[in-house]
This record gives sequence, structure tokens and C-alpha cells, in this order.
Amino acid sequence: MSGGTLDGAPDSPDPIALARQVVEDAIKLVRAELAVVGAELKRAIIQLLIAAAMIVVAAVFLLIGVIEALGALPSGLGILGAEWVRWLALGGIFLVLAGVLIFIGQSKARKAIKRGRKHIESTLKEDAEWLRELTKRSVKGS
Repeated sequence: MSGGTLDGAPDSPDPIALARQVVEDAIKLVRAELAVVGAELKRAIIQLLIAAAMIVVAAVFLLIGVIEALGALPSGLGILGAEWVRWLALGGIFLVLAGVLIFIGQSKARKAIKRGRKHIESTLKEDAEWLRELTKRSVKGS
């Protein structure tokens, strides 16, 4: 086995064959990266669906509790006068609370989307850089 590699190939392979091998390896890498990204997205979607289901169930329980509490609360606000004023004050409190929760929820969702996008972009940039370095080494070696 003098002058060859472990598999018996010559030291100076055909540049076209070498380029073909680099392209095939790059295609394999891209397919593997797409599979990884797909698996990460699938896992994230499943986690999101589970979280959404739990939130929906919690919202139903919360709605039942709020309905029960709303029935009793206005009778305790006798200081406000007429019953319609008590219900109006209670409704206003809930509207303000809902607005605050919507604002916080939207803020968290935007941050999560931005963080996920940055993670995927950085992964793809690293892979592109690795591929560039691989092709540079292959060209220099031929």
C-alpha cells in the first residue's frame, strides 16, 4: 500500500471526482441540517400545542371561577350605590386586567419568536461557514 490511502485510492485523485465528492457531501450536510431543523420545529410545535391545551383548560376553569365570583362580588360593593354601578366598576377592572395581560402576552410571544429566529439563523450561518471552509480546503488540496 505504498503511495495510497487506506482504501487503496491514489494520493492525487481526479479533481472532478474530488469536486463531485465535495458537492455530494454538501448535499448530505444540507439534508441533515434540514432534518435537524425539522425535528427541532416539530418538537417546538408539540410543546406549543401542549402548552396551548393547558392554557385553554386553565382558562375554562378560570372562567367558571370568575363567573361564580362575579355573582357574589357586586353585593359586597354596596358603598358604590346602585347595583349597575357596581357591575360597571367590576367590568372596568376586568377590562384593565385583560389589557395588561394581552400586552404582556404579546411581548413574550414576540421575544420568543425573535429568539427562535436568531437561533436558527446562527445555526445556518455556522453551517455555511463550515461548508465554505470545507470547499476551500478541498480546492487547496487539489
